[in-house]
Amino acid sequence: MIDPECDKNVFEIWKEQGERLPFTVIRWTWPSNRTFVVDRIEIGKWPYGKAWGRPIWKGVAGEQEMLSCAGSYQWKVVE
Repeated sequence: MIDPECDKNVFEIWKEQGERLPFTVIRWTWPSNRTFVVDRIEIGKWPYGKAWGRPIWKGVAGEQEMLSCAGSYQWKVVE
C-alpha cells in the first residue's frame, strides 16, 4: 500500500530539517522495520544530489553506503 506521506525526495527533507544531519527516512515501499539514517548530503542540481548513510534493518545498522533513489519522491522522515 502506498503511504501518501512519502511524497518528498531526501534532499527536500534535508532542507526542511534545516540542513541538519543525521536524519532518518523511510521509503513508501519499505516495511516499517527498515529505515535509512542519512549522515551526508552532496547537492548536485537542486533538488537532486547524492545521499550517504547507513541502512537500518530490524534495529541493526549496516555498512555506510550511498542511498539509491534518494531523488525519487517516495520518502518521508521518521523519528
